[in-house]
Amino acid sequence: MSWETPDQSWQFMIGDDPPGDLPAEWAAASQAVTRDLNCRRYGRPITLRNVMWKFLAADGFVCVGFALAGDADVGAYERCKSYRLHTTTAQATVWMADDIQEELGGYEYVQWPIAGNHILRAEIIDDQASWINPTNDTTVSLIGTLCEMPDS
Repeated sequence: MSWETPDQSWQFMIGDDPPGDLPAEWAAASQAVTRDLNCRRYGRPITLRNVMWKFLAADGFVCVGFALAGDADVGAYERCKSYRLHTTTAQATVWMADDIQEELGGYEYVQWPIAGNHILRAEIIDDQASWINPTNDTTVSLIGTLCEMPDS
């Protein structure tokens, strides 16, 4: 088995409902991260028009990334970091948020998400996927509710 011929794959537009056969934990993770993508981002403008979530599963592991449905401000990518296909929603959400944060950080001047001058860190706190301020290790918000929080 190789990533060129995964056991399963899923693609759907960012903002659309995930396919019904995507494991529920990863579906919930994609929805939470989607809600936060346009909040507290600093740098050049990036729209996610024509961008899809992409998941590839093989041998119990999953790769996450972007696929494109046309011209977009970001490129397609997939990253395989030994993320488990069957995991908790909190863990899937932290893995996905961290992965997307790493990808967006590769674009000139893009920092996401930020609080003041600091890039937030995705962590599991009390079994919940959370955005943490690294300067004082405080929880800023749950992943998926960042837009609801006042800037700090």
